[in-house]
Amino acid sequence: MIANFNSTKRLILLLVFAVVLFSCAENKKNENTLIDEDKLGFIDADVESEDTNLKSMTEYAMDVPGQSETMERAFENAPPLIPHTTLNFFPITRDNNICFSCHLPERVEETGAVPISPTHFTNLRPEMEEKAGIYYTTFDGKLAMSESKNFNNAYFNCSQCHVPQADVTVNIENLFTPEFRDVLARDKSQLKDKISEGISE
Repeated sequence: MIANFNSTKRLILLLVFAVVLFSCAENKKNENTLIDEDKLGFIDADVESEDTNLKSMTEYAMDVPGQSETMERAFENAPPLIPHTTLNFFPITRDNNICFSCHLPERVEETGAVPISPTHFTNLRPEMEEKAGIYYTTFDGKLAMSESKNFNNAYFNCSQCHVPQADVTVNIENLFTPEFRDVLARDKSQLKDKISEGISE
C-alpha cells in the first residue's frame, strides 16, 4: 500500500514537472516572437516625419476658414466635420486654441462660423453624493448638469471629436446610412436637449 502511494506521488510530481517545463518553453518561444509596437501597422514608415515618402499622400481640404461650406452630419448629433484646412492649428491646448478665434458664440456674428455647441458650456458629469466627506458617483445614470457662461475645458481638445476631411480612396464599401428623426438634425445638433434620452428617471 505504501509503495503504491509513493508511486502515485512520484507520478504526480513528474506530471507537474512536465507541465512547468512545457510552460517555460512556451513562454520562451513567445518572447522570441513578440513584435515591437513600432513595427505594428500597415506601413513601415515614420508617419510623423515630413520627409517620409509615402506612396500616396493624403490630401486634406485646403479651403481657408470662412470660404468652405458646412457638411451634413455623419449621424444624428454627430460632431460637425471640419470643412476647412487645419494647417498650423495643432497642437490645440487649453491655453492656445485657434478654433476659439472664430467659433466662440461672441465671435460668430463677425466670422460667420458655426458656434461652439451649448453642450461645451455645460458640465455633464455624473451626479455625485457625499458620504463622510468622500464623494461617490450615484451610478443611477443621472447627470449633474450645470450650465456656465464659460467654456468647459473638458472639451478643449477639439480634434478629439471634430476632424478635417480628406480626399482618399478606400477599398471598403461603407454601407452605413444615417437616419435623422428631424430634418434640422442634418445640420444642427440637438444634443443639449436630448442628452438624457435613454436614461431612466
